[in-house]
Amino acid sequence: MASTTGSDRARATLAFLRRKITTGEWPVGSRIPIEPELAEQTGVGRSTVREAVRSLASIGMLETLPGRGTFVRSSAPTSTLLNEFLADFTLEEILSYRRALEIEAAQQASIHRSEEDLIALEQAAIDEVGCTRCPVLGFANDDDTSAFDSKFHRLVFDAAKNRLLASLYAGINDRLRTPEHRGKLAMVATGAEMERDHARVLDAIRRQDFIDAVHAMVNHVDNDVVIVNEQHEVVPPLTRTPEQQQRIDLAVEADDQRIAAR
Repeated sequence: MASTTGSDRARATLAFLRRKITTGEWPVGSRIPIEPELAEQTGVGRSTVREAVRSLASIGMLETLPGRGTFVRSSAPTSTLLNEFLADFTLEEILSYRRALEIEAAQQASIHRSEEDLIALEQAAIDEVGCTRCPVLGFANDDDTSAFDSKFHRLVFDAAKNRLLASLYAGINDRLRTPEHRGKLAMVATGAEMERDHARVLDAIRRQDFIDAVHAMVNHVDNDVVIVNEQHEVVPPLTRTPEQQQRIDLAVEADDQRIAAR
């Protein structure tokens, strides 16, 4: 990276790091190389690398966790801007938007997924078997990020091949992490139910059946992050008649039978 001035080197370094993220070479959720390695790759001093990392962190693309490293949080500078924008909307409206993104991602993943995507999704589903989630975010422990850091979900967005969908989803999750929402959200699915739901989504994506993928994800987000009232009672995301719920239950049962027969 030949440059004649410090400002030129800083801009070139920033562009280098940002390109690694936007092209997907450093995928969302991955840890980037450590500072000395980046300095060697870019041919600049560590202070220049450090400043570039800070710049990308300020717009939500990177996040540095003490003792763990620096991680990619968004493939575009959407998270910070979206976080500010979403401050004007209710929690119900934000979760509704999140649902829509997840459903669309499942549909697009079933159409655009590659064999590499499928292998990664299958491994993520295996890795998350037996995982635990905080039942009411912000009450059981201080780490309320686990509910929004499912590798399986991130890989569904990767398989969708739509960077804007993934960036918007990351921004939504960042907004849900804010202190004002602490204690207002819950994950109502047990570990076994989450594994079952992920298996249904994965099966539809594997078969490249976008209709089943949509249905499977719709059923999953009903059991995913939901709003709870002051008494910690779940506020249903949608109101359905008994007849409508019966149709959903029958479709879910059919999915289970098909997966079991594989």
